[in-house]
Amino acid sequence: MGKFSFGPYGSFSGKLGNIVSYLWRGINVNRIRPRKSSKKATEPQLASRKKFSMAQKFVAPLKDYVSVAFHPETRGQARIPQNAASKLFRQHAIYGEYPDFQVDWSKVMMSKGRLSVPADTSVSLQGNVLTFNWKSDLGNRRQSKTDQVMMVAYFPDTLSAEFDVCGAMRYTGTDTLEIWPQDKDRVAETYLAFISYDRQEVSDSVYCGQVVL
Repeated sequence: MGKFSFGPYGSFSGKLGNIVSYLWRGINVNRIRPRKSSKKATEPQLASRKKFSMAQKFVAPLKDYVSVAFHPETRGQARIPQNAASKLFRQHAIYGEYPDFQVDWSKVMMSKGRLSVPADTSVSLQGNVLTFNWKSDLGNRRQSKTDQVMMVAYFPDTLSAEFDVCGAMRYTGTDTLEIWPQDKDRVAETYLAFISYDRQEVSDSVYCGQVVL
């Protein structure tokens, strides 16, 4: 059953025949209901579906992070930050042949933007605290001393993550991220990026390496 909001020729929400209408990010969207196909999926279709599934599982524990990190990349667009992060993961981080896809964690993009990227990064672990270090070049016009660091520790074995989107300012050169591993010998893939103080610009992320907990 469909519901017209602005008279018989205006927008509506719900189902009307084979048309589904809904409001998405302030835009009225109309779609034709898909029909189930009796044809067997081709290998390229199966490969695409698997990559999409892998990307969705990757982004799930990072939803609150990517909402901030990919806000500048998707500002003014119909797509949402999670979709932008998922697309970059599929394009750059997944490799191999179907069905044996693998992930190159050094190519994962945790943010994408115009600010200057962190330089000379390193990460170390003491107890349950990761210490991130970087070199700041305040003579670079694409950075400001008030840019703030964003840190991520991603755990592939459990599809979970710890992160901070509002860390220390760029000029400090260091910050810490507290993590709570449930088991020993877990692996954390670590990343750094910067976000402007007004939250409107970010840098590309930098892979800081793998840490065995």
